[in-house]
Amino acid sequence: MGGVVFLQDTTEAFRRFIDIGVDANRYIGDYGQKGIFLELEEGRISAEDFRAELCKLAKKDLTMKEVQYCWLGFIKKVPSNRLENLLKLRKNYRVCLASNTNPFIMAFTRSNLFSVDGHGIEYYFDKLYCSYEIGVCKPSEEFFKKVLNAEGVKPEEVIFVDDSKKNIAAAEALGIKGVWVAPDNDWMTPLEDALAK
Repeated sequence: MGGVVFLQDTTEAFRRFIDIGVDANRYIGDYGQKGIFLELEEGRISAEDFRAELCKLAKKDLTMKEVQYCWLGFIKKVPSNRLENLLKLRKNYRVCLASNTNPFIMAFTRSNLFSVDGHGIEYYFDKLYCSYEIGVCKPSEEFFKKVLNAEGVKPEEVIFVDDSKKNIAAAEALGIKGVWVAPDNDWMTPLEDALAK
């Protein structure tokens, strides 16, 4: 989702976490989290449990709204053309989101604040597969197998678009066709090329 559906701003998110007294560099790496950040994204702790643990790290009380504000620093912009392309694709294909994410980000993306048209992210996809809801993060093989099983499709029937080469490699190891795009780059042309093959 980040870097593909919306433009991502890791620097701003890190700044917000640092402002509340938490060094996000210790918990968030390139395309992966650790500690309570990973536990949240794998659904092993709830949003409220995460808030409570973050309060301990920050050594002060934080509201759910303050915690969400930090997470939303990752969302720089939601380009309308990308959302339009998703709707265009849905006319001929089943389009699913497969994302490492958490309840704080998804509360926003599922709301009518997500797009300028007032639609939540679910309007643009046939189905959302969120790591914290399915209990595992990419690039785990289990993540992709859960999506394939839920969709009832074979790996060779799927094209997976991602901005992480690790995630693409994991998908391709299962026989899924991967389309890597650099973070925040437009993916429609490379995806159309892959669909034409």
